[in-house]
Amino acid sequence: MSNVYGYVKDSDNQSVDTQIQAMRDYGVENSCIYKDERNDFSAWQLLLGKVRPGDTVVLKSLDQLGDSYEAIIGEWEKLTKEHDAAAVVLDMPLPDTAKALSGQFVSELVLDVLNYVEQNRKVLRRRKQKAAIRAAQEKGVKFGSPSKIIPEEFEKVKAEYERGDLTVTAAAKQLDISRATFRRWVKKEGM
Repeated sequence: MSNVYGYVKDSDNQSVDTQIQAMRDYGVENSCIYKDERNDFSAWQLLLGKVRPGDTVVLKSLDQLGDSYEAIIGEWEKLTKEHDAAAVVLDMPLPDTAKALSGQFVSELVLDVLNYVEQNRKVLRRRKQKAAIRAAQEKGVKFGSPSKIIPEEFEKVKAEYERGDLTVTAAAKQLDISRATFRRWVKKEGM
């Protein structure tokens, strides 16, 4: 006989009482509801230790499994693949894997959909960022640290360096710049 468990997590987004009531409404018995505090996953780990193939775990929302996409996917895979349990996410309008003909298929479909959404989000964010950078550059905005102005004494220090009287380190120190900047200026002046 398969068991039905509920998992609730204290968070800013969801009241614990509301989550517990949602578990009860789904049919989860009070003794089968596991609750964690904000930054604690000990009840979740305990629940994973009890879950057997064919059992069902009910969640109010996916964000209870972690605070990052990677963490959520990792815990979802532990539950559905490693433990071969069904998952029901009450706030998610996808089929629940407990009632589907092939719970594993639906579970993998959910993972694929989540992966697709995350990849699209990243691509869209990169596109928006590139467009904003391009627009700013067209308006004359310069990115990065402002270029240092080559001081008047550079030519004298450069000549000493080229004669071998100064090392790169000594020359850079005299001008109060980094060695990389000194080398860049020497190269630029040599062009």
